[in-house]
Amino acid sequence: MKQHDTIFSHKHPLEMYLLAATEMCQRFAYWGIGNLLILFLVKHFHYPIPKATHLFGIYTGIAFILPILGGSIADRWNYKSPIFLGMILTAIGSLLLATLNHSLLIPGLICVAIGGGLFTPVIYSLLGCIYSNKHQIREGGFSIYYSSVNIGILIAMIVLGYFQTFSWRLTFMIAATVQLIGLIPYSYALKRLKKLNIRSHYFVTKKEDPYNFHLKKHEIDRISVILIMTFVSILFWMAYNQLGSSLTLFAFKYTNRYIGNFQVPTPWILSIATFFLILFAFPLARLYLFLRRIRSSASPPMKTALSLFFMGLCFLVIQRAAQHIPLGATTASVSPYYLIFALALFSIAELFLAPIGLSLVTNLSPHRYRALLTGVWFSCIGIGFYFGGYLAGLIAKIDLSTFFDMFTFTSFIPAFLLVLFAKKLDHMRHIDFLQKKR
Repeated sequence: MKQHDTIFSHKHPLEMYLLAATEMCQRFAYWGIGNLLILFLVKHFHYPIPKATHLFGIYTGIAFILPILGGSIADRWNYKSPIFLGMILTAIGSLLLATLNHSLLIPGLICVAIGGGLFTPVIYSLLGCIYSNKHQIREGGFSIYYSSVNIGILIAMIVLGYFQTFSWRLTFMIAATVQLIGLIPYSYALKRLKKLNIRSHYFVTKKEDPYNFHLKKHEIDRISVILIMTFVSILFWMAYNQLGSSLTLFAFKYTNRYIGNFQVPTPWILSIATFFLILFAFPLARLYLFLRRIRSSASPPMKTALSLFFMGLCFLVIQRAAQHIPLGATTASVSPYYLIFALALFSIAELFLAPIGLSLVTNLSPHRYRALLTGVWFSCIGIGFYFGGYLAGLIAKIDLSTFFDMFTFTSFIPAFLLVLFAKKLDHMRHIDFLQKKR
């Protein structure tokens, strides 16, 4: 096979893999805590389900709104220091949770949320800089990166999912330790990133900013596309947030988790989603390269429509599994194959939206607003997560089949609308101008 035909060619820079190792450790702690939060609140603090899901929605919502602040700080400060600070705060938050003191629960979650808010938009802005002159492999690179960092979530769900069965204190201490380990690959990445032309702003005033000038027409159009795609993604993330809330409860209470006499921990079942994410990402990145060579690659709006379609199919499967569970039932023994198949569809949906959306934002954003607009992208994830957590509380109040139907319709309807307006959005991206510029 020729070297340019493989997604593992030398064209993908080493800096990408170092940043991936950094975020792998961050996701181990950040998402390890997020995905276990419902179980922690219900099992350790004995929260009722509506209260637990509401706090989960508030936490995840705020955690993903904060990147807009982190992105703004990075655009005015620099693209390197906030990542260090974010990792330290996440580790401190994990240690606060390890005390198992209820009065430190909120401070601990706040530290983790702020840490993620500083970390997330900046590392993707750096990744975008790395691929600024590698447009032909950009989407494939983002897909590889996104899959790689999710290995951290998979390992967290397995390792932390096991330790939470007998020691919540040890669970959070492990999360803090792994987060601090992430400082090592990032230090190596910084040495290599020095050669990149990354503009760093050190809190200069608007008048003194040498990069301050009026936006051009094509830049305004591209920002409009970013904002439209970002706001549409809210409905996707509202459904996505069910993985850590209603789907967690569905696996915990209504799914048969026994293999012989062994009861599979709930986080292990949910980790299947991350396993499929990793499994599908590399073939998908390979497919993007093939489609680009034959010039028939789907545009980002069409890929977003596909992601919403697959998300709708995911919840359609869960709705079928839940339709025979009566209202008010506290337990059931639904076949785990429903959940496994649904999580496979869930992972395909995520791959069509998350890395592609991040690639779109960092590619189309004017450099002086890149981290800020990346933060806007993550803020809309936060809005979706908040509403997703709020709606998850309805799982204890309405029929399960009706509950999951909500997310089927909120996924299918925007998918249809995106297909209708895809050509208009493609025109507004001004890709020909962008490629000529490069």
